Amino acid sequence: MADLEKDQETGSQKSEKTKKEKKKLSASAQKKLKYGGIATAITCAVTAVVILLNIFVNVLVEKYPLKLDLTEDAKYEISDESIEYLKNLNQEVNFTVLMSESKFQTSGESLKMVSEILSRYTQYTDKIHLNYVDPSSNPDVVNKYQANYSASLTEGDIVISSASDDSKLRVVKIGNLFDYDQQKYMAYYYGQGTLEDAITGFSGEQNLTSALMNVTDADPVTIGVISMANGQALYNPQFSGSALNALVNTLYKNGYNYEELDLYTSEFDTEKYDMLMLPAPVNDLTANGIDKLSAFLYNNGNYDKDLIYIASFTQSDTPNLDEFLATWGIEVTDNLVLESDANAAQQVALSISMTGAVSVPVAVIAEETYSADLPNTSLPIAAPLCRAINLLWDSKTGGITTQLLKTSDSVYLSEMGKTTDQADKTPVGSQTIAALTTRKNTENNITHDSNILILGSAMLCDSSLMQDASYNNAQYLVTVMNHLAGKGDSLIIASKNLTDQTISIKTGEMQAINIFIFAIPSAVVAVGVLVFLRRRNK
Repeated sequence: MADLEKDQETGSQKSEKTKKEKKKLSASAQKKLKYGGIATAITCAVTAVVILLNIFVNVLVEKYPLKLDLTEDAKYEISDESIEYLKNLNQEVNFTVLMSESKFQTSGESLKMVSEILSRYTQYTDKIHLNYVDPSSNPDVVNKYQANYSASLTEGDIVISSASDDSKLRVVKIGNLFDYDQQKYMAYYYGQGTLEDAITGFSGEQNLTSALMNVTDADPVTIGVISMANGQALYNPQFSGSALNALVNTLYKNGYNYEELDLYTSEFDTEKYDMLMLPAPVNDLTANGIDKLSAFLYNNGNYDKDLIYIASFTQSDTPNLDEFLATWGIEVTDNLVLESDANAAQQVALSISMTGAVSVPVAVIAEETYSADLPNTSLPIAAPLCRAINLLWDSKTGGITTQLLKTSDSVYLSEMGKTTDQADKTPVGSQTIAALTTRKNTENNITHDSNILILGSAMLCDSSLMQDASYNNAQYLVTVMNHLAGKGDSLIIASKNLTDQTISIKTGEMQAINIFIFAIPSAVVAVGVLVFLRRRNK
C-alpha cells in the first residue's frame, strides 16, 4: 500500500514536471511563431511592394520616357529637336496606324522599332493620341481619312491628323521610313532576300516630325514646282532629277506643301501658291512663260511672292530667261566655278558621279541674315558644278541684290560645254554662287517685297549631299527658304544607322543601370542580413 502511494506520488510529480516542460516548450514555440510570423509578414509586404512597384513602373514606362536606349545610334529614341517641338506643342493631334498593334509589333524588327519610336512621341507630350486600327475591321476610320487624301491608303500607313480637323492630315508610308541598300532592295524586289535585309538606316523621324509640323501649322506654305513645259520635262532628268527630288522632299519634310505645275498650261494662282520653283530649264522660256512669272511676282501690286530659280550646267542658251533675270539685277554666267586649291576643296560622292568622290569648291556664307537660324555653321556647304553669278546694278530696277554664298579666292572658271583641260586654271578670286534679289513696295507705311532666290547649280541639292548630315546643304537651303516664307521652324534630322550593333552607354544611363543592378540588390541583401541577425539574437 505504501509502495502504491509512493508510486502515485512519483507519477504525480512526473506529470507536474511534464506539464511544466510542455508549458516551457509552448512559450518557446510561441516565441518562434512570433518572429516567424514577423518574417513572413515582412516577406509578404516586400513581395507586395515589388509587385506594386513593377505595375507602377510599367505604367510610368508606357507614359514617360524611362526606357534606356543602349544602341549605338539611339535607334529607339527621338532627337532633341523633335523633343523640343513636342514639349511646345499646343494642339491635339492623332497618330493613327492602319494596322493592329499586335501585327505591327510582330512584323519584323524594323516595325517593332517604329512602334517604339511612335510611343516616344506620346511620352513627351499629352497632345498626341496614338491609335492602332485594323483596316479590315474598321473601314469607317479608313474611309474618313481617304476622303481627304488623294492617293490610296494601305495597311501600315501612319496617318497624322489634326484632332479638330480631319482634312488637315499627312500620310507617312512605312517604306519611306527607312534607307535601303539599293542592291539588296532590288534583290528583294525580284523575290530574293527580305526587305529587312535591305534596310540600312531609319530616316522616319524626319518624316513623322515634319508631318506633325505640317498639320499643326495654321498657315502652311505651298510651293508650285514648275516641272513641266507643255507636258514635257522642263529640266534634264538624268542630271537634275535626283537633286530636284531631294530638294522638294526636304522641303516637304519641313512642313511645305507643293504641287507640280506646267509652265504654259497651269495657272500660277497667287491665292494658292506662296512660292514658285523654276528648276533648271533645259530650253529657253517663251515670252508667255516670262510674263506669267512676272505677273506672279508682281501679284497685282501686292508683291509678297517668291521665285526659286535653279541653274544647271546642262542648260542651253536661254536669252529670254537671261533678260528677265537682268531686269531683277542678276546675271547667271556660262562659267562653272571650280577649285584650284586641293586643300580648299571638298571630296564628295555625288549621285550623278560614276567615278567615285570628286573634288568640289566649298561655299562660304556671305550674308548671315539668312543663316542666323542655322544650328551648326561649322559644317561645310559643298558646291559642285556651280555657275558664277554676277550682281548687276540694282539702280536699274530699284531692287536690292544680295550675295548669299560665295567661294574661296582660289577658284577658277571653266566655260560650259568645254573640258576642264581647256580652261585657264588661274585663280580669279571669290565668286558668287547663290544670290537673292528683292523688289519692295511700300503702301500705308507697310513694306511688301517679292524675291528671286538664285542657286548657281542644281548640284547644291544633290541627293547625296542633302541626305548627309555632315554637310550643311540641306539645312542651309531650308533655313533660307524659311526666312523668305516667314517660317520659324526647320528640322533636318539625321538618319539612324541600323547596321551597327555596338552598344554604347552614356554616363547618365550607366548610373541608372548601377542603381538597378547594384544598389537595389545590395539594399535587399542588407535588409535580409539585418533580419537574420535580429532573429538569431532573440
